[in-house]
Order: sequence, then C-alpha cells, then structure tokens
Amino acid sequence: MKLFQVLPLALVGLVFIPQANAVDIKQNNVNSCISGAIKYKVADQMTATKLCNCTINVRSNMTIGQMWEIESYAQDNKDPSSLPYVKKMQNDLQQCTVGLDLQKPQNPA
Repeated sequence: MKLFQVLPLALVGLVFIPQANAVDIKQNNVNSCISGAIKYKVADQMTATKLCNCTINVRSNMTIGQMWEIESYAQDNKDPSSLPYVKKMQNDLQQCTVGLDLQKPQNPA
C-alpha cells in the first residue's frame, strides 16, 4: 500500500531530473558549427548562427536508415547523390545559404 503512495512522488521526481536529450545534442552541433564558421572566417556571428541553425535542422531530419543507406552506397563505391532524399537534402542545404554573405574558409590566425 505504501508503494502506491510513494509511486506518484517518484514519477514527479523524474520530471524534475535533468534529462540529456536530442535538443542538447542538436544545440551542441549548432554551437560547434558556429565556432568553426567564425574560426575559419566563413561568416560573422549572426550569419554563422543563421547558417548553422538551418544546416543542422536540415541534417537532423535524416533518419538512421537513410544514414545507413548512404554509408552502404559509399562502401560499395556508389554515388548516393542519386537517392531522392539526398537530392532534397542538398537542395535544402543550398537554400540555407541564400541571402547570406559567406566567405571562403581561411586558416585561423
């Protein structure tokens, strides 16, 4: 009987425990992208933020199955760019650069 009294408290406690989730991983990827873009002088902070948010969002829509299929193509020395979802992703990634002032990468000082 006491188990039923404690169980709701345990469930409420789970809600307040910090969770490692995909949003944190995604944000870490965005932050790394921004740092790299600034380090290699591809873009300023604001432009890098726009570019990286867009590109990471596009990449995050790829499924594990799609990643495996691309990897299989690569291992068989086939070009995965003929796959419909790869074509769409390439187009979406190109759209991420529209209107942005991007420079060629330069070695950091």
